[in-house]
Amino acid sequence: MATVDEHPGGDGQAAVSPSTESQDPSGWGAKIHSVRFRVVAAMLGMMLAGLVTAGLVTFVVQFQESDARIDQAVLDKANSVVKIVQTKKKTSGDYANRTYISALHEAAEDIEPRSNEVMAGIVDGRVAWTVEGSGDRDLLDSTMFADAAQLRNPFGVSFGELNSDGRPLRTVVVPMKGAPGTFFLVGRDAGDQEEHNASSVRTYSMVALGMLSAAAVIGGIVAGRLLDPLRRMRETSRAVGPEDLTQRVEVRKGEDDVTLLAKTFNTMLERLDEGAQQQQQFLDDAGHELRTPLTILRGHLELVTVDDPDDVIATRDVLLDEVDRMQRLVDDLLLLANSGDPGFIRREPVRIPELLDQVMEKVHVLADRNWQIDERADYVVEADPQRLTQALVQLAANAVKYTGQSSTIALGSRIEHPTADDGTSLPPQDTLLLWVRDDGIGIAAEDQERIFERFGRAHTGRGEEGSGLGLAIVSAIAQAHGGQATVESEYGHGATFLIGIPLQSASVRV
Repeated sequence: MATVDEHPGGDGQAAVSPSTESQDPSGWGAKIHSVRFRVVAAMLGMMLAGLVTAGLVTFVVQFQESDARIDQAVLDKANSVVKIVQTKKKTSGDYANRTYISALHEAAEDIEPRSNEVMAGIVDGRVAWTVEGSGDRDLLDSTMFADAAQLRNPFGVSFGELNSDGRPLRTVVVPMKGAPGTFFLVGRDAGDQEEHNASSVRTYSMVALGMLSAAAVIGGIVAGRLLDPLRRMRETSRAVGPEDLTQRVEVRKGEDDVTLLAKTFNTMLERLDEGAQQQQQFLDDAGHELRTPLTILRGHLELVTVDDPDDVIATRDVLLDEVDRMQRLVDDLLLLANSGDPGFIRREPVRIPELLDQVMEKVHVLADRNWQIDERADYVVEADPQRLTQALVQLAANAVKYTGQSSTIALGSRIEHPTADDGTSLPPQDTLLLWVRDDGIGIAAEDQERIFERFGRAHTGRGEEGSGLGLAIVSAIAQAHGGQATVESEYGHGATFLIGIPLQSASVRV
């Protein structure tokens, strides 16, 4: 990439106007509004939303499962105590005369609840007794009796949660069969489980925060590398000026969207540079070539004797001839200037045999020559028939200039199929070859490339007349079709001018 020295002073410093500098802010404000920041922020926002959603769903399920496990555990213990009491009421004489509430109390004391459990009996809507598993504090104190009694359900088992000194107490109340109004309550302190759940949430939050921080750092680095072509594009755009279109964005290997954008930006700069060069070339060519006829016009006008009719008529003829030559020159220059436009050629199906016959019909009246067609390609191809006719007529007109009356000028065409070194056919594009052959004076090898340049002329023989734009126009037409114009010649042995056009689709035989 062509670099730009932005330090004060020094040769080669790129001129950057104050208005441009003011449009290129820096600092935190610029960073917050940068694409890099927005991309990383959007990524972190999506990650945060995903982590919060995943964590919320996971912990809701976990909390529900932990409550369900505690509820099942206290239910199993309550059912086992109730079953013991009911069995002994039927089989033991001592229990037969006792009330259910008394039998439950004795069974609860025999079982001895765990340190985080409490058992209680409820009769007629009040708590009759409690058996605490912990001697340090009461899990179910007298202030909670009313709430505990409200948990009973005459129609079946009921679950609930009480607040025991700020800690949750998961409870189950089981009705006693055969003793209406009598219920057995078992409660378990769920504070430890709640603390475990809270610890899991804190751990998850810390891990998620670490992941977000790492993602922010890594995302910032990756986004910076991916978006670096945009920064270089901005710098290159600032360096590009009307007099300097040579700046290009340095592009690393890759096929991501930003890299492709940078490549497209370079292609755009190349097209602009090419257009500017064509424009400058047109101005140079016009200035160079029009200067001579204008000088001739001025000289004749200064020297004309207005009182001499013959001199006036002669001068008039010379001026009209120069004006015609200027008109042709301007037309040719405009044609070359427009040769790079997309609409310069208009493709349509072209029957090659008919094209050659039409060209022959036009050119055989140019001069008394032995006109003939060497070969016809019996194919229909996609091309611009008018431009191809223009090129062939130009080549034929050139051949007329450098041949005599007994000379032969031939036209021809064929389809060339790609072949390998061993002669086997290859699948790539076929090529349409059109040519104009003469047996005139030929072209020296050192001149064969120069004659296709604008105003290029051979040093000897050919190219002594005309504007020097004819073969440049032929080459431009060939290039507009995606091909090229070449010449095969040996000085003194004639010349064959060829136009090779790669076929865009499979050719169709007539």
